[in-house]
Amino acid sequence: MSSFVDVKNVEPTYFEEQHYDEYEYYNLSEKYTCGASRKGRSKKEASDNTNRPNPGGHERKLVEKLQNTEKKAKE
Repeated sequence: MSSFVDVKNVEPTYFEEQHYDEYEYYNLSEKYTCGASRKGRSKKEASDNTNRPNPGGHERKLVEKLQNTEKKAKE
């Protein structure tokens, strides 16, 4: 089930009617009427601030294991 709110169904306030055209109203309200799962952030904001997997992490682990193995073999 989607929590998306259709902007066409949202009634503009008096201030919005007086000062905004249809495009400004859409852009303003689209950000705040989206799903709560994104905590009020836009998709771009969420993607910019998301932790991404670091492929170098596995390489670091493998190098560390090999170095430890060589160190133990020398002892």
